[in-house]
Amino acid sequence: MAEPVRVRRLTDQEGQKLQQNVRRGSTNSMRYRRAMMLLASAGGTVCR
Repeated sequence: MAEPVRVRRLTDQEGQKLQQNVRRGSTNSMRYRRAMMLLASAGGTVCR
């Protein structure tokens, strides 16, 4: 199994933008899923 990939530490502005995408339930489902994965990874959660 491959090692998990982690994102770099997000800036406050990047984190806020991602959270906006998630809260709005972006009409683009791919954007929503990417935002969720990035926030989870930055927070230390392992995505599988």
